[in-house]
Amino acid sequence: MSEEVSVAVGVRIRPFNDRERGLNAQLCVDMDGPMTILQNPPELAEESGKGKEPKKFTFDASFWSHDGFETDAKGYSHAVSGSKYADQQLVFDTFGKKILDNAWEGYHCCLFAYGQTGAGKSYSMVGYGVNKGIVPISCEEIFRRIEANTDKGLSYEVMVSMVEIYNEQVQDLLVAPKDRPKKGLDIRENQQLGIYIAGVCRRAVDSYVSIEAAVDEGTTNRTVGSTLMNATSSRAHTVLTIEFKQVSEAAGQQGQKLSLINLVDLAGSEKAGQTGASGDRLKEGCAINKSLSALGNVIEKLADKATGKAKPGAVVPYRDSKLTRLLQNALGGSSKTVMICAISPASSNYEETLSTLRYADRAKRIKNAATINENPQDKLIRQLREENEKLRNMVSDGSPGKNENNGISSEEMSLKQQEISALEQALMEMQKSFAEKLADAQKQASEQKTVKKKDKTETNMPHIANLNEDQLLTAKLRFGFKEGTTKVGRGTQEDDSPAPEVALQVPGILQEHAIIENTGGSCTVLAKGEAAATTFINGVAVQDGIAAPMSHGDRVAFGQCIFVFIEPSKGKVADLINSGQVSYAIARKELQGEVSGPSEEDLKASRELAEELERKAREAEEAKANAKAEAEELMRRREDEFKAQMEAKQKLWEEELQQRQAAEQNEQAAAEAQARSHAEELARMEKEFEERQRKAELAAQQRIQDLEKKAQKAAAEEEGHRQHELAMQRLEEQLMTVMPLVKEANLIISELQRPHKLETKMHCELTAEGKSGAVNVAAAVTLNGVKLFEWSPETLENRVYVLRDLLQRAEEEGLEAVKDLPDEEDPLWDPIEVERLIGVSQVLLEGVLLQVENKVDARILSSEGQAVGTLKVEIIPIAKDGSLGIPDEEVVDEPEELLGTQMKILVHVPQASSLPEVLANDVRAEFNYFIDEKPHQLPTVPGHDCDPKFNYKHTFVQDPVTSRFLEYLQSKLVFRVYGKDSAAAAAAEELQRAKAEQKAAAVAAAAQQSLKQKAETPAQPMPAEPEAPAADATAPPPPTLPGTIGEPDLGLRDVAAAEGDAPSSPDGTPAKQLPSQASIRRMAEEATTTEPEIIQSQKKSKMCAIL
Repeated sequence: MSEEVSVAVGVRIRPFNDRERGLNAQLCVDMDGPMTILQNPPELAEESGKGKEPKKFTFDASFWSHDGFETDAKGYSHAVSGSKYADQQLVFDTFGKKILDNAWEGYHCCLFAYGQTGAGKSYSMVGYGVNKGIVPISCEEIFRRIEANTDKGLSYEVMVSMVEIYNEQVQDLLVAPKDRPKKGLDIRENQQLGIYIAGVCRRAVDSYVSIEAAVDEGTTNRTVGSTLMNATSSRAHTVLTIEFKQVSEAAGQQGQKLSLINLVDLAGSEKAGQTGASGDRLKEGCAINKSLSALGNVIEKLADKATGKAKPGAVVPYRDSKLTRLLQNALGGSSKTVMICAISPASSNYEETLSTLRYADRAKRIKNAATINENPQDKLIRQLREENEKLRNMVSDGSPGKNENNGISSEEMSLKQQEISALEQALMEMQKSFAEKLADAQKQASEQKTVKKKDKTETNMPHIANLNEDQLLTAKLRFGFKEGTTKVGRGTQEDDSPAPEVALQVPGILQEHAIIENTGGSCTVLAKGEAAATTFINGVAVQDGIAAPMSHGDRVAFGQCIFVFIEPSKGKVADLINSGQVSYAIARKELQGEVSGPSEEDLKASRELAEELERKAREAEEAKANAKAEAEELMRRREDEFKAQMEAKQKLWEEELQQRQAAEQNEQAAAEAQARSHAEELARMEKEFEERQRKAELAAQQRIQDLEKKAQKAAAEEEGHRQHELAMQRLEEQLMTVMPLVKEANLIISELQRPHKLETKMHCELTAEGKSGAVNVAAAVTLNGVKLFEWSPETLENRVYVLRDLLQRAEEEGLEAVKDLPDEEDPLWDPIEVERLIGVSQVLLEGVLLQVENKVDARILSSEGQAVGTLKVEIIPIAKDGSLGIPDEEVVDEPEELLGTQMKILVHVPQASSLPEVLANDVRAEFNYFIDEKPHQLPTVPGHDCDPKFNYKHTFVQDPVTSRFLEYLQSKLVFRVYGKDSAAAAAAEELQRAKAEQKAAAVAAAAQQSLKQKAETPAQPMPAEPEAPAADATAPPPPTLPGTIGEPDLGLRDVAAAEGDAPSSPDGTPAKQLPSQASIRRMAEEATTTEPEIIQSQKKSKMCAIL
């Protein structure tokens, strides 16, 4: 009986990483119970105009692991008091424990981690150090529960397998890379077994130690495979399957419960939907992108099906990829499934985070019909035998004739035979007892111990350990250097010479690449010729033919493989990595010489500049506060002085008045006059005081304004410096991504013997405000020094993966298999960009604001910042009467007086001059004006002209003038000048001609091969027919068809043969005639021409008559 259950979904957020902290990343995610809240970044809210409304998603669990934790002495991270931090144990208790409980009940279970690269999937699944993830905790818990069992009638059998899906190939990680089939393992389906991987190694384990050893072996093999075969861990899916069987015996009867626990670590989700790569024509054609795209389609279809949105009879596309085929039972099948989505907290990853949350929101709607698996094994074995016997009968009874009659082709027959072989292998495995399987596993474990013992011996001598972008795969691959010499080179040799001790199968590695000399523990690297250019120590290429010494901790690179050199007497590789002295990022950064980061002097100067700017800003703020306090104090003092003066005068006046009143009561008129005089004096003083006070206030306000401007300027300089630092960090990060890919692409292109070459380019965009915009990094594809087109970083990454596929195919099938590819499959083909941006020219609009003409020869700057010509531009304001220029009587004192009026502006572009010769073809230009949606186009000047004359005039009318328009006039008018690259156009024509010639040569070769085969094939005897009457000797010969082998073609050689002068061999027999050019030409025409069936049948009957 089945139980309908939904896919359980949880989301986990990690802390900021070093890169995000360096870029001052903003937190854009919050969590409230099971709800995950995604805040819109401010810049996105402004662009979309939708404000800052957050997006809310509710899941089964939301794990906050961003902050609120502390690390104990052992290195374990746990929550501090009062925080909502979710540690590793909490994640396991929420989902991992549920998985094991379901397994104990007999359900199939699946847990898979999804999210962009670096979001923390592997941390949740595997963990690092003492912070163990779900996989190791689950393995421990399985054997802890088994040991706690007290029922003697109940026993447990545990098997483990580990596979990796990379580039649509399933590789067994419990098998060494050299012993695996080249095309990987097949995924098959059987009515009894369900979906299974044919030939996968299933290893019996009886303790946590043994299962840990198996996982460690798989991880090591994964490292060897990714290093030697040039794979990338972020593009591979890892599946660990634990087969958990409970065997119970009661009253002589045996019962079984079987549970398959699939723990899946998916590849980085951004690889399925990179914004920049979504338009790449080869993106979906690359097998490496198929699996996640197919998984997204499957989840979408299942979610629509569960919500009733799917159309009746809609098919879920499980068969579109190996990954979805393997997860078919977990998604929409009979399994209980859990999905953990890892997300980044940084606003810079907003789009990827939103995509992941929407993905998870769809997945939680999927319904599975979970069933307990209690099928008896005896019945299953019997059914498998019966099915195998049916297949055998079908194959043994099928002769070629019968196959045709039964509609079974040879391909179908081959597939049936493969299915028989896979079923026989499955039967043999099922018939083995667990003790036998355990004995086999222990034998393999002893072999692994021998290998580990050898590895341990190598680690006791000077050796190198690999560095990988995935921390889990770092230091898993080690090569020891014995006393004497050790060779480094390709794993596959062209001749029968022995393979080198350090075998690396990656681009840039020669057959005999380098020699390591160990003399008394001191090691040196010697590389010659081309190998020296791709061998580095601490980012510096070794000198040709000169032995370079290696020291403990040195980063050593052979081609694309990066290692760290270890002297055991001075420490271990783990100490170097844990201390931060050595890492993959540091080594990769060293390899990019020109972007190896600022020097100590640069860092010191940058720090001093930042401190100087901060000091200036602080001083400006302090000066502003002091000036304000001084002004207030001055006003208070002056007010107190005035009050004191007034009080003193008032008192004096009152005393004088009293004296005068007592002495001269009869002098009343004089007293009144004196009083009026005093009143006038008082009014004058008050007026004087008010004037002084007004002037003091104005002076104080002016000083405060000046100080505010100074403070704003200092703050702007500080912010500009900070933005510049961030821009440089982003640029360095882009270069750190693009340059290794360009280097690898060039190495692969060289291996494939293609004439192309890639170069790293930087383009700076200029804004209308006159500021330097974003600096974009691209990869330019050149042919014989001529740039054909450019790739964005996302497209470059995708093409490199396609090139890797081609290289692997070339190694397996030979270079001929990857030559003359059609355009749609060729990663080095794209439509050639003939029209190029020559450069950008800027012209100030501020003259219009001041109502004066601006006539200028503006420099045209290329995207690399070089002057590539001039553009003559005239911007002239128009008077009210329509004349050019503003008369004095219409000139305003302040720009604000123009608000509400009508303004006319003439933009005149007479010509450009001194343009580059190679780009000065069909020159045109365009510019954007104010709020116009489409750019304004200058007329194209046809033909080749380095000084093209545009004679462009256009009058712009702004009615009424707004404050926004006045702000626009404080910016610049930006002209973009374009021209066609004559060298690129010639290269395009040459490539098309070469393609046409290759196609014609291929057709001719096919025709010649066909003729040769016909000439060498003996004529088949025809069935006996009744004798015909004897032919008259004078009768004309039967008609022959042009190009048939019955009548030689009458070329020069054939005419000679017809006249009896055919050449003879030494024994006197006539020599075999070679096909003539005419016959080859006719065969080529026939090979490329489709004829009606009637004509073909007529030719066939005539041919039979001739024979």
